[in-house]
Amino acid sequence: MEANKEIYPLLLAEDDNLLSQAIKDFLESRGYRVYAAGTCREAQKILDQHIIHVALVDKKLPDGEGTTILGYILDHRLKTKMILMTAYGSDQKIKEYVEKGAFDFLEKPFSLETLLKRIENAGRMFELEYSHDALESYQKSAVQIIGQGPAITRIKKMISLVAQADSPVLIQGETGTGKELVARSIHLESSRSKKQFISVNCASIPEQLFESEFFGYEKGAFTGAFRDKPGYFEMANFGVLHLDEIGDMPLEFQAKLLRVLEEGSYIKLGGSKEMRVDVRIIASTNKDLKEEVAKKRFRQDLYFRIVVFTIELPPLRDRREDIPLIAQYLWHGLGAKGGQADLPAPAFFTALKDYPWRGNVRELRNFLEKKKLFAGLEPEPEKEGAFSQSGGETGAGIIPLEDYLRHYVLQTLKTFDHNKAQTARALGLGLSTLKRKLKSWGEE
Repeated sequence: MEANKEIYPLLLAEDDNLLSQAIKDFLESRGYRVYAAGTCREAQKILDQHIIHVALVDKKLPDGEGTTILGYILDHRLKTKMILMTAYGSDQKIKEYVEKGAFDFLEKPFSLETLLKRIENAGRMFELEYSHDALESYQKSAVQIIGQGPAITRIKKMISLVAQADSPVLIQGETGTGKELVARSIHLESSRSKKQFISVNCASIPEQLFESEFFGYEKGAFTGAFRDKPGYFEMANFGVLHLDEIGDMPLEFQAKLLRVLEEGSYIKLGGSKEMRVDVRIIASTNKDLKEEVAKKRFRQDLYFRIVVFTIELPPLRDRREDIPLIAQYLWHGLGAKGGQADLPAPAFFTALKDYPWRGNVRELRNFLEKKKLFAGLEPEPEKEGAFSQSGGETGAGIIPLEDYLRHYVLQTLKTFDHNKAQTARALGLGLSTLKRKLKSWGEE
């Protein structure tokens, strides 16, 4: 079984020392950070000291029942998801625990695979809920639309206007122009700001999984559906569902999406009960949806349903006056990730205005990250011409990023006396990747 790539802090409240240690060892081998407790008092202390994503709690502990810990979680308004472990699966109290706020329960004995599945589900729900409290202050500072030019000033006014409504919004713009940033800004200024913001990239979902991902499914709906799973609509209920790259949504599912938007309800896969939903839709795309409609690749009725408000985001090359300000903001935001390079001279940021930035803000950020990371390896601009900070006759001297990257790789290779293995490790590349790049540059 593949190790868990995220480190979710877990609380394990179990007084059977042997069982506790076995579960702890297993979960830690999968990458989880586990805090073990043998009593309710110890569990409460851990909850006070750490942000716990998921609490695995035995139904009976020496100084109380699982409800004690559940009550503590609820009273302190923690987002921790509690999974009750019990040897009495038919106990009526289990249903009461779930109704009172427990996320799930496990009947002993349980398999390690089942344990992992339940933890993953609970951890996912924790992150969705926790994001609104833990990230709200971050979002209000990080979700900033930087710029003072006329185009961005107009967009900021439009955001404030549409945020007060509760109608669908369509955001159009090239890749890297900040469509999700605008969607989040609308959400933060709206009456739904305390509710969920669920962003879904429609281009990344296999066509056959759209219905199960958006509507969810009930246990037994198909082979492998071992438990109920909430869909994106259920997760985003009373909040905002951001449909990124909606132009890549299959036609068949477009019809089903339209039905939900019109009727405000849907049915889970394998279910029979109608689920009511109150979700604001914010869609975004890098495609011309009018053209997609004309070519029969996007439903006209759905287009008119989501185009109540439209925000067009200009490419970075059309608001060059904002580039130095954006670049400085991104440079500071890179933090330790980009290395310890000093802030470049103002002329450096001014010179960036003369580059086309076809990848928009995303390309600019990648360029700055490489610039900061390899700052110590840069040549003198006058000697190498890799980047002119003078902004003079050289047309800002900004060459294509591939050439810029080539220079840095070769400089690093020279630093390590042409040892390709050491160079690859220093650059964070695979040796085969480095060799392939060198070959493409004719530098074998």
